[in-house]
Amino acid sequence: MRKGIADLYRRAEASQASNNRYLGALAAAADTTALGELTARLGQPVKRKGRRVRAINPCAPTDSKLLETISCGEWVINGFRNRDLRGLLFADKDASKQEQRLHAAMVSRQIAMLRAHRLVRKVRGAHRYHLSAKGRLIVTALICARNVGTEALIKLVA
Repeated sequence: MRKGIADLYRRAEASQASNNRYLGALAAAADTTALGELTARLGQPVKRKGRRVRAINPCAPTDSKLLETISCGEWVINGFRNRDLRGLLFADKDASKQEQRLHAAMVSRQIAMLRAHRLVRKVRGAHRYHLSAKGRLIVTALICARNVGTEALIKLVA
């Protein structure tokens, strides 16, 4: 967008959308839906564009690191790109060009998997992605459950 007043309306729209995403991220922490209900479909493979996409295993190290990476607050405003995730998931700075291509392909497949499970959505006209409302809720619940001790979980159930 240009910095003049000609794009003031569009700048206001973008700012409001950013504020709404941020408030949605804060509201995800206050949901009372059971974790089993939220994650029931994640453990099942899904079909997207006629192709099977594998299930997400939130206990596996690669999937849990991916979910933790996409839930960072820095992505709420502008979203994330393949390059952003690659920098956090892999040490790409010192990697060769061939390794960087392999990492880019791996992240592309992981983003496609997240899109198939409807955890992220693509920003139209850009190579960026945002967590969907459902994705924000599920990822927040999974991270909280992973980081809470057993004793605290038992107190919640009792």
